[in-house]
Amino acid sequence: MFLEMEEISRGGGRGGMGVFGPGPGGQCVCINPNCGYKVPHQRGVPCNTLKCSKCGSPMIRER
Repeated sequence: MFLEMEEISRGGGRGGMGVFGPGPGGQCVCINPNCGYKVPHQRGVPCNTLKCSKCGSPMIRER
């Protein structure tokens, strides 16, 4: 299997982080889609198990 150099530089090869890797800042966050409140994501703790401290709604992971 041969990949074009452009594909490799874009992360098109195997072993990349995929869509679930940290963003450009390297830090994922949990966000409340209702009020916009954000907290840093903690490894091993799914965002949807957290409740927003401002309004009590469930958080989601921002990608």
